[in-house]
Formats: sequence, structure tokens, C-alpha cells
Amino acid sequence: MKICVLGLGYIGLPTACLFANANHKVIGIDINQKTIEKLNNKELPFEEKGLEELFEN
Repeated sequence: MKICVLGLGYIGLPTACLFANANHKVIGIDINQKTIEKLNNKELPFEEKGLEELFEN
């Protein structure tokens, strides 16, 4: 399934990671350029328990 997540904040990013880890094709969109830059550099824009593991996979 193809999924688009609008907003990669505290709800959107973990949700996108969960969908991606369930083998769905995910596109994430955010208006915050700093968030996009961090994600493109494989860095998380914030800390949340368990998110780093999901993000790395």
C-alpha cells in the first residue's frame, strides 16, 4: 500500500515509521525545513522512546 503522512511531528513521524516497518511505501511531508533536513541526514528531529529503532529500520 502507498501511504502519505502529512506532518512529521510527534504523531506523524512515529506513524510513518510504523507503516514503513509494516512494509508499506511511505512518503512523509512537512513544512518545517529543519525537520526535513534532519530526516534527510538520517537524524531524528526529536526524541521519543522506541522511535530511533523504528526509524533505523
